Amino acid sequence: MTDRGTGPAGPRGVTVVDVRELVDSIALQADQAGLRRRLAEDGYLFFRRLLRPADVQAAYDGVHAELSLGGWTDLSRLDGGPASGEPGHTGHDHGRHDHRAWPGGGASGRWRPRDWAAPAGSRRPVGVREALADPSFRAALASRGLNRLAYLAPLRDVIRRILGTGAFSYPVKVLRVVYPERRGEVTKGRYVHRDYAVSGVQDMLTTWLPLMDIPPQLGGLAVLPGSHLGPPTRPRLLAADAHGWATTEYRPGDVLLFHCLTAHAALPNHADQVRISADFRWQAADQAAPAELVLGPAAVQARRGGPVELYSRLLGAEPWWEPVPSGLMLRPRAELAGAPPAPSRLFSVHPGWQRWRAPAAAVH
Repeated sequence: MTDRGTGPAGPRGVTVVDVRELVDSIALQADQAGLRRRLAEDGYLFFRRLLRPADVQAAYDGVHAELSLGGWTDLSRLDGGPASGEPGHTGHDHGRHDHRAWPGGGASGRWRPRDWAAPAGSRRPVGVREALADPSFRAALASRGLNRLAYLAPLRDVIRRILGTGAFSYPVKVLRVVYPERRGEVTKGRYVHRDYAVSGVQDMLTTWLPLMDIPPQLGGLAVLPGSHLGPPTRPRLLAADAHGWATTEYRPGDVLLFHCLTAHAALPNHADQVRISADFRWQAADQAAPAELVLGPAAVQARRGGPVELYSRLLGAEPWWEPVPSGLMLRPRAELAGAPPAPSRLFSVHPGWQRWRAPAAAVH
């Protein structure tokens, strides 16, 4: 792994106190060989403003509206909330944004009022699976603005330069709504983990998209560059003295892409706002895909014959929508994830992965 340098210490209250700045790969956007080479080397690619912020803002507005209707966030405070660090902001001192103490800090770190998602009502589930029981969360997850992001050309083109022309995103998308952490509370995503267990598909890629400005006190996602070249490890809470991790101050339009064998973890939300982000996962068309991520958690069958792709009836008439590749092989996710990873098309896999065993419980 190329030595990119170590960033200065992070602010108090952030899990990792010594972090690197993510390397911006936007200059490689159209360079197939360069994209594959850097991903094989570092295990991740970060793109500053790969997508138009206006497209991400539209997705955020739709998601936030549904969450507000369900009592997750307080929409009435959206236009009146002060920006971080301004008079009237009620965050604790350890949540203040300090550009000098965080990689990527700069004048753009100020939150806009419309990005301010205030918690409302009773505290909500900390896991995606629990959140899916709520109709308003499901409505936010199915919103057109959110789903459209995965079909935008700049994102889809980058993926297909890496995985091939038939690469596609799973119809099952992931919406993460993370409340401020209370003392003694740890959200599942803060455990160091790899996404191979999500699908059991080698070279699956995850793209993590911030739907709002995410400065350090709101947390965000961190990756461990080069970890995809090592053996599997058991999920563990990211330690404050961990070294070599990388993150940044995220903005709408940014995309963090990483390999399914790359270790990553969420950082804690120490602000007084809700953190909202989305995950889209991708694979090549010539590999078997997990049925649950294509058809939905219940893998519902159509009344007339074969399986129905999730959201195909809801979104199929949209001009930007694409079906999954025809003839795609579907297999149970447990079957795929229960087997060790196949050889990668991008790099040599550590032999320790041949002893892989799927974790007994999900870590996020």
